[in-house]
Amino acid sequence: MAKLDEIMEVLTQEITGFNHSIDKLEELSDKFDNLKIKTDTSSLEFLLKDFLMTQKETVDSYEHRMDDVLKKIDKSRWTPKWEMVVLYIVMCLNTIAFSYLGYYFIQYEQKKEAAVLKGKKEGLGKAGDYFDDHPIIYKDFEKWTKKQDTVSDRK
Repeated sequence: MAKLDEIMEVLTQEITGFNHSIDKLEELSDKFDNLKIKTDTSSLEFLLKDFLMTQKETVDSYEHRMDDVLKKIDKSRWTPKWEMVVLYIVMCLNTIAFSYLGYYFIQYEQKKEAAVLKGKKEGLGKAGDYFDDHPIIYKDFEKWTKKQDTVSDRK
């Protein structure tokens, strides 16, 4: 029987503990039922507004920097303006110089040919009058001089 008394005593203690746990659960249930949760989002809205303001300032800062970079790119060039002006002036001077030299060379050649013709006429002297009277002989003489020029060029 002693064992039965011990088992009864343990059961009584367990039932008392169980009842005590149920009382606590009922008390917590009453507190939970009476608990009112307030939905206050003002702090969340404040944080969200603060984040959006910071984000807008960052975006504005990036846009401002991008505008500055684009302006600097527009202002930058491969070569400075004064260098381009100097290049154009040098090109114009070269064009003028080569044009003058070309014109001078052509005039020089024409003067040279005129001097050679004048020299031929003066060199012929009295023979020129004879050739004027006899054009057929003059043509033969020209052929002969051309032949002499080609022979002397070969040497």
